[in-house]
Amino acid sequence: LNKWQSIDDEIWAKIIVLERNRRVAKAYARAPVLTVNGSDDGFDGFRIGLAGFDNPMRDSKTEEVKRHIGQGCKIKMDDSGNILIKRIAKSNVYVKNTEGENAVANEIIKTPGGALELDKPVKLFDMKKFQQNVARELKRAYPDRRKLEVQCISSVAFVKNESDILEQPCWVMLINVVAMDMLKSKIPPVKNDRSAVDIRNRPRIPVPDEDPYSV
Repeated sequence: LNKWQSIDDEIWAKIIVLERNRRVAKAYARAPVLTVNGSDDGFDGFRIGLAGFDNPMRDSKTEEVKRHIGQGCKIKMDDSGNILIKRIAKSNVYVKNTEGENAVANEIIKTPGGALELDKPVKLFDMKKFQQNVARELKRAYPDRRKLEVQCISSVAFVKNESDILEQPCWVMLINVVAMDMLKSKIPPVKNDRSAVDIRNRPRIPVPDEDPYSV
């Protein structure tokens, strides 16, 4: 049992692979560096090959986009809990969740459409920024836990940049398990959490057919 506990402690992110609004795969990141590319490898622990998953609903535009992903990007967590992303492909890679309060590095937010520069590592998740957001939220009379949970989820799209994430032919959702755990220790989940949040103020986030917060 202790062995299983230690294996789970090594997971730093959960990755969900999506094509438009359909989930096609999920994986857990344990390796120090994770490569997401256009190969047909599927998932081998170190690489997610986006062309290696089946989707009976896949359309021709998505097929075309998959052919252009190429080397994709590399993603890793550093010792401070930041998640770094580096585009290594000729084709574009976009960071999507840059609106509203977020934990995305400001240098990504400043770039048009959240497009990443080639071979330049940037913070997909900025732990210091997130901690500041958490501290600010904790000062409120009724801290909104869901608002902070949403910031633990990063969305990365490949090749094409659609305004609606659910129209994105090929994208991945990366859930920061370390930040989620930190949040649990700061604001323990309340059983009646959902009803405490005004549904009209809830940040709009695409949710696949499974609760993304389940690990």
